[in-house]
Amino acid sequence: MGSQGNGLISRSIIYECSRMEHSELLVGIMWSGPDRHDFYNSRVTYDQNIDYWMNNPTGFVYNQPPSWVICNVHWQNEQSKNYYKNFHDNTGAYISTLEHILFAQMYLKMNNIKYFMTTYMDEVLPNTLAQHPHTEHLYKQIDFDSFLPVSSMYTWCKDSSGLPLPYKEATHPSTEQHKAFVDKVVWPRVKNFM
Repeated sequence: MGSQGNGLISRSIIYECSRMEHSELLVGIMWSGPDRHDFYNSRVTYDQNIDYWMNNPTGFVYNQPPSWVICNVHWQNEQSKNYYKNFHDNTGAYISTLEHILFAQMYLKMNNIKYFMTTYMDEVLPNTLAQHPHTEHLYKQIDFDSFLPVSSMYTWCKDSSGLPLPYKEATHPSTEQHKAFVDKVVWPRVKNFM
């Protein structure tokens, strides 16, 4: 679902995998921007997202009310404004992203689940994290061999797909670029698991 950050990505993957037969699974993960935030609040029962179309709060546990509130730096809902004004920190966001990647990676390896990963944009896992004193120890534990052979989906679509972005400053590739990415980058990796 759109606008979800890495916390909900890792949690929902682990939840779904726990419900399935592991020997049958191949999991593909595309990590999102580190500046997206979510928090659990079971008291929130209405749509608080006044900025976009997706439901907020959202959820992934079947037959349970949605209780994960998602925040985005560009949104004007009260939770987003409060979080980004008072609590957000760029380094903290990268720490959380690295922890979520490692959480998913460890779960998948522990359960012998085949998987591959990539990032949406280059900014999700910049190389500078390998030298930062608060992220270096986490960054070095990521199994980059499990990542697709591109810096990010967006960069590949913009520079290597041979197709134009939907408009000049677009931050989301076109449907045709998404299809080209799957055909030329994802499927060759998936075939390695067959």
